[in-house]
Amino acid sequence: MASSLEYLLNRYADKTCTPEEKEELMRQLQEGGNDEAMQQVIDKMIEERPAIHSMPDATAQAVLQAIFEADEAPVVPLETGRLRKISFGRIATTAVVLLLVTVAGWLLVTRTSNKQVATLTTNGDVAPGGNKALLTLSNRSTIVLDNAANGVVAHEGNAAVIKLKNGELKYTTADDQPANSSVEIAFNTLSTPKGGEYTVVLPDGTQVWLNAASSITYPTVFDAKERKVQITGEAYFEVAKLLSADGRKRVPFVVDILPATGRGTVGGRIEVLGTHFNVNAYNDEKAIKTTLLEGKVKVTKDEASAILKPGEQVSISHPDSYRDRSSHLSQPIPVQTDAVMAWKNGVFHFENADIKTVMRQLSRWYDVEVVYRRNPDTDDPLFFEVSRHTNLSDVLKVLNLAGGARYSIENKKIIVQ
Repeated sequence: MASSLEYLLNRYADKTCTPEEKEELMRQLQEGGNDEAMQQVIDKMIEERPAIHSMPDATAQAVLQAIFEADEAPVVPLETGRLRKISFGRIATTAVVLLLVTVAGWLLVTRTSNKQVATLTTNGDVAPGGNKALLTLSNRSTIVLDNAANGVVAHEGNAAVIKLKNGELKYTTADDQPANSSVEIAFNTLSTPKGGEYTVVLPDGTQVWLNAASSITYPTVFDAKERKVQITGEAYFEVAKLLSADGRKRVPFVVDILPATGRGTVGGRIEVLGTHFNVNAYNDEKAIKTTLLEGKVKVTKDEASAILKPGEQVSISHPDSYRDRSSHLSQPIPVQTDAVMAWKNGVFHFENADIKTVMRQLSRWYDVEVVYRRNPDTDDPLFFEVSRHTNLSDVLKVLNLAGGARYSIENKKIIVQ
């Protein structure tokens, strides 16, 4: 039973469960029958998942209490002796594993009831963001891509700009090869609004995913010696390898990080040969963060530089004040890339996050304001994962499980109280 339960729990947490496996998991949890084996499996799972293991007891207790209050017969039956044997917070974190890994991000885990865990006051729900972007051509004309038909939307030099059906923009020449350097270089800008995201395949084959309220400016033809782009907001890159004309050298790929206005002092520079990395450069975040997933990059700020290895992140702090315009480059540190890449993978994923961090992401994706009617700094950190493709009300239901602050929607505003 232990090996079967461990397999099913991990499949469920990783969202790879088949319907039959999910049904079998729920059956085993309902039946119990071997508390010691179940406890060992649960303890092992919690130890192997740091975000669950480090959840504050107060948060875990509030979640478990909500589950108990929703139905008289919870999935995991708890005997008095067992309560003494395992801490309340650790049992609660087990419930969180089941509660927070569904597609919608929340699931009422009960024996017979589908009753709602927490009430949520809404005055007009908010749909999730989607494929929305504005393309600015070299002649400064613009195309609203979410309204444009699929197919060729423009020509720039010898490159055709094609809108694909899956929310992707692609630059190709007649023979589907990257444009060559003999053509006059012009620049395009792809920008997403709040509540938007988009993907672009650049002339060299590099693929870029743009998060909400972000932009990328790039040439329609790359220079033979250097490929350079500029970004604001957040973007994930899968850089194509490109050799020089003689085939002896790789053509470097350079990303300049700009303020949200798209103008002003470069916030940092990333030099790449061929790699996968993410850049978060929103002005309202505490720092510009570059995270490497594959390959090798060099991040430079003024005279300082750092070379990243896969799984590492480096930060460039924003100036502390208007007078202090200096910023600093940190040393590389190891990070959990799941949280960094969550947006690109279609989920919100938070580990030990404060309320303001969570609200900034929700504000950008749902294009809403956030109103604080209490001091959020006193609340426990948040641990949860939820699909970005669900309505805002479903996300707030998950947050309301954590206790502390309460969340509601009023006329495209999130109220934190």
